[in-house]
Amino acid sequence: MRTFEGDNGEVVVQLEPGDKALESIETAIDEHDIDTGYVASGIGSLTQLHIHYVSGYDSFPDFPDEDEEIDEYIKEEAAWEVGSLQGAIADGEPHLHITAFDAERDKMLAGHLEPDSIVHALMEIVIQPIEGLELTRRPEQMDIPMLQQQ
Repeated sequence: MRTFEGDNGEVVVQLEPGDKALESIETAIDEHDIDTGYVASGIGSLTQLHIHYVSGYDSFPDFPDEDEEIDEYIKEEAAWEVGSLQGAIADGEPHLHITAFDAERDKMLAGHLEPDSIVHALMEIVIQPIEGLELTRRPEQMDIPMLQQQ
């Protein structure tokens, strides 16, 4: 992993084969002391994609019962082409969504980026800090952490 910082605080992260995408982004956020910001852009390729998404649960579209599982996890090895990676950073923690395509199986996936998504050839990510704003996440309806101003 390499990072480059611009005059206005923006950080470009270059990932190499074998790097873990989310873990590397978290490291860059920590190393560049970014508390609040956003991932503006992310492109590249992965050999392993690990995501989760909200599935259609029994009481959908009403809020789920406490015992209903709403998250589905997928971890797949393939030649994934990343079309987009973006999201918010609050309290130094990224909440990122990814869209990736496996051409061999004509399969597109989208969801929340999870640990152990492994870079194939490269990934390039642009992170923009937001100065003068401090955000955190606190659980609200369905126990989902929502953005709140500190």
